[in-house]
Amino acid sequence: MLVKLLVIIQKNRHHFIFIISVIVSLILIFNSDSNKLIPFSNNITSHLILPFSRAKLHSKALKENEKLRERLMLLSLEKETLFEYELENRRLKEMLDFKRESKIELIPAKVTNMGLTSNLLSMTLDVGSDEGVTKNNPITTPAGIIGKISYVSKKSSVVQLICDPDFRIGVRILPSGSTGILRWRINNICDVREVYKNSNIDVGDRVVTSGISDIFPSDLYVGTVSSVANDRNQFQKIVSVQIEENLSSIIHVFVIINESQIQ
Repeated sequence: MLVKLLVIIQKNRHHFIFIISVIVSLILIFNSDSNKLIPFSNNITSHLILPFSRAKLHSKALKENEKLRERLMLLSLEKETLFEYELENRRLKEMLDFKRESKIELIPAKVTNMGLTSNLLSMTLDVGSDEGVTKNNPITTPAGIIGKISYVSKKSSVVQLICDPDFRIGVRILPSGSTGILRWRINNICDVREVYKNSNIDVGDRVVTSGISDIFPSDLYVGTVSSVANDRNQFQKIVSVQIEENLSSIIHVFVIINESQIQ
């Protein structure tokens, strides 16, 4: 409250100084011993001016702090933008290297929307039948298989993601060669069931597509084994698989359109 009052006085300082000057002048005129009043009047003037000076300095400091906060915010935004660019460049380099080293025909695509329908965990891509995409084409990234095409239009297509509860994929666990059916569980963890109980499977084993279905060709990377447990009610193992890809932050993917080139 005091600061606001001082700011108001500061804005009208010329009027206040004039009034104070008149008062001091009258005191000097009507007092015969003016030499004694001079130090007194100077002292009064100093005390009266001091709050104005402090208010001015305080106001200047507030403005400078505001400018510094704005500058800090801009620098923080610039840093975040540069970090995002760096991540995107790294991601694109991984995609380019993957396409260059791959022995399958791939169409690069960009994600334009996530979760198009309420009953299908999905994403929408910016490629469609005009680019050669057809229904059931597998979708992959350098981190592994993430789904398949469920709907195609001329310029776009919809992907059923691996996290959809209805999604199934036949897989093989290496090096044992054990096979089973993979389905999503939670938090990038999938379960592989129908695995024989006597299968020799260890944490860290590589999991790839089995090639049993007509949709997914063999030996496409899916994930790695994170845990192995025996099913108490059946003579089978339950193998948990860690999916590497973060499905919620995918921007670029590949559509596999020519399975015959896989070796």
